[in-house]
Amino acid sequence: MNNQNIEEQLKDYEGKDKVISSIEMLRLLEDTTQSIQIKSKIPSLDTTLGGFEGGEVTVISGKTGNGKTLLAQTLTINFEEQSIPCLWFSFEVMPRNFLKSFGHNLPAFYLPMQLKVNSLLWLESRIYEAILKYGIRVVFIDHLHFLIDIKGKHNISLEIGFVMRSLKRIAIKHNICIFLISHIAKINPDKELDIEDCRDSSFVGQESDNVIMIWRKKNTETEAYIKIVKNRKQGFYKKFLVSKFNGKLGEIDAKY
Repeated sequence: MNNQNIEEQLKDYEGKDKVISSIEMLRLLEDTTQSIQIKSKIPSLDTTLGGFEGGEVTVISGKTGNGKTLLAQTLTINFEEQSIPCLWFSFEVMPRNFLKSFGHNLPAFYLPMQLKVNSLLWLESRIYEAILKYGIRVVFIDHLHFLIDIKGKHNISLEIGFVMRSLKRIAIKHNICIFLISHIAKINPDKELDIEDCRDSSFVGQESDNVIMIWRKKNTETEAYIKIVKNRKQGFYKKFLVSKFNGKLGEIDAKY
């Protein structure tokens, strides 16, 4: 095929990936996209992040036993109160113990009867199944390293980067919010957590839309700090105090 034929084909090209103007793109999005936007019912999260939108990947990170899963469970309860269906992949805790950890008022959400580790294909299949069956809009994954074949990979950082980009693709493709729990690296216990403390790879922070750190306040069993360290949509950051009450976290110091 000569250059003239190629040019003629490109001029008449009408494929789904054809180049269009910004004005036409906006019109198409307004006509066809039903973007979801949900609130956490935690005031500082909602005002700082502007809510969570379909296509976003939000990382929840922090020290072991300092409230990562509890924050995700709190969001699950708050979303369920707004009739927003959620899907959980709890790889770290057995189903019976996981459900018991919600307390007496177990919210309605969905989860696979059995789990399969290290398989993004399986993960996306279960997500799509839950969308078709139950209309789920939010996915929780606890935690990142169960999606990675640590023993079989020579460069765990690059593998994490691949997983993070895959989760972003899944979030965009299915117009859902993904919340991913991730561990932090070993650090000085007195250091205030920030985005560079995500374990094993800088791609955790780079490829996510939001990163939320949580750690327990000293000398207390019920209070913790939440710090928004990445906010791609709005660019705002904030640190505030929450406390556990009636099985979930609630903000107690919006002015901190």
